[in-house]
Amino acid sequence: MPLCSWLQDTGSLTERLRRHCRQFRVQLQSTTATMALTPAQAAWIGAERAFCREVLLLCDEQPWVYASSLYSPSTLDAVPALAGLGQRALGELLFEDPRLVRSEFEFARLTEPQWRQLAQQQDLSQQIAQEAGASLPWARRSLLATGQAGVLVTELFLPAAQAYRK
Repeated sequence: MPLCSWLQDTGSLTERLRRHCRQFRVQLQSTTATMALTPAQAAWIGAERAFCREVLLLCDEQPWVYASSLYSPSTLDAVPALAGLGQRALGELLFEDPRLVRSEFEFARLTEPQWRQLAQQQDLSQQIAQEAGASLPWARRSLLATGQAGVLVTELFLPAAQAYRK
């Protein structure tokens, strides 16, 4: 199943996406200065509040991945470039560091209500939201760490993604 290889790939998702499309682009959806975390999120990054960055990763102008990154103020102090990523992919920054370590993945499939809420919040097109009815999207999350700095990354593979194609 193609999806499994995408979900379990420990390399740079940015690089893999670039190999599957003519034009790759990061579309910044939002950045939040600090937000309260759920207990599970706080356990991952070792802080009760975090910065949040949400993006869409587009291949040939089709959104293939919704990604959310959470990182603590101490991580921002250790990696100040996180504050100025803009339209640059997080993977381009983190995978340049030879000290990068990725935790084990956690996987989940969104429920219909979760998918509808996310599609509405991220202003995803109706077409994408309707496509998901037949096959709800899968997500993975892991901690990317370099030294003392850790970023909790959640990546949701949207219905248009190559990962769902045979």
